[in-house]
Amino acid sequence: MKITTEPLGNRQLLLTIQVDEERTQQAMRQVARRIAKEVRIPGFRKGKAPYDRIVQRYGEDTLRKEAADMLVQDVYREALEEEGIESYAAGVLDEVILNPLTFEFIVPLHPTVDLGDYRSFRLTYPRVEPRREEIRLALERMRQENAVLEPVERPAALHDVAVIDLVGRTDKGEVFFKDDNVHVLLDARNSYLAPGFAEAIVGMEVGEERTLVLTLPDDFPREDLRGEEAEFTVTLVELYERILPDLDDDLARTVGNFDSLAELRQHVEQQLRQAARERADREYTEQVLEAIIRRARIEYPPVMLEQELDEVVKEIEQAVKREERLSLDDYLRIRGRTMEELREELKPQAEARLKRALVLSEVIRLEGLEVSEEEIGAHIEKIGALWRGQADEVRSSLNSDKGRQAVRSHLLAQKAVQRLVAIAKGDMEEAGSSKQEAEK
Repeated sequence: MKITTEPLGNRQLLLTIQVDEERTQQAMRQVARRIAKEVRIPGFRKGKAPYDRIVQRYGEDTLRKEAADMLVQDVYREALEEEGIESYAAGVLDEVILNPLTFEFIVPLHPTVDLGDYRSFRLTYPRVEPRREEIRLALERMRQENAVLEPVERPAALHDVAVIDLVGRTDKGEVFFKDDNVHVLLDARNSYLAPGFAEAIVGMEVGEERTLVLTLPDDFPREDLRGEEAEFTVTLVELYERILPDLDDDLARTVGNFDSLAELRQHVEQQLRQAARERADREYTEQVLEAIIRRARIEYPPVMLEQELDEVVKEIEQAVKREERLSLDDYLRIRGRTMEELREELKPQAEARLKRALVLSEVIRLEGLEVSEEEIGAHIEKIGALWRGQADEVRSSLNSDKGRQAVRSHLLAQKAVQRLVAIAKGDMEEAGSSKQEAEK
């Protein structure tokens, strides 16, 4: 065989294989013998027609085509072995030339990831301290949540709680909302049903009916009514004034096991600091990953992106089935979209996921990260405990070979992320050399 290779970019290779004519002729004669056994040739018994007569009857090109079909898999495999090519997936037969018999394959190669000097990357961790205003607002929310409602006999005012009967109609008279004894806080920031609804009730007295005309918001649940004017018939049934407790030791004892307001304030500050730290950790981790991915040189064959895209579509399909009780085809048809449009829309998401996975895999390799069987078992127990009644079923699934491999991959990815964060913070400077350094 004569074999040539040509890089095509995007981790693909053009593999051209020209088969020796002697081997081609041998294959053609095998094809001819099979035809002679299967087809009765005039003047000859089955299996006895000579090669020349088969060629004369069917044509040389026909025999060459069938010989090509017979040889293609073998010569492809042999060419990969001879050239030492490690393909990522099966090659695609791009062209066949019959004489001389030549095959052209597009071969996807394994991805390459160059992280550069990723161990020199540093990113300052943000200072995490709750602001005084955050603490004040948290304490104020506690006051609001512990307000006492006192019935009043006066016109409704802002900050009251109104109990109303309500009917909403479109500009064509269609009733789209109806409910009784609805509790509404009359706060200018409360855009219940429509902006301005709470303010429009101010001044009403118990027993009074009022008609309001308001514009429905752009995020109204019914898409066809968004931005449309609607008429609301409101009857004020009851009215309550909200009496807010003082911000003192009594409030502290009311909201929890605290002896004083100072103790409550300290607890609130600690909670806010913890929440801020968790938020900062998430944001910092994403910033580190984005920076490492952005700095990396990543190449992969198109088939890898298509495979990742298949996974994203499968996840969308499962979510639609679970939440909408629809097949993905029906879901797309209702929304007037095609599968091709969906895949194109999801391609950036799939590409980001693929790059992230490739970078983390390379970090795992370079840093020599490993996960023990004990760690896998502990994680499975932890996940199972979250499912309570279905714990045994979940544990059984995760303890399968496929399940344990998925857990292993998840834990390794977590370790890779943690390693990159430690490097970015500078915590790895004294931690010893990585596998990458050891290999140099």
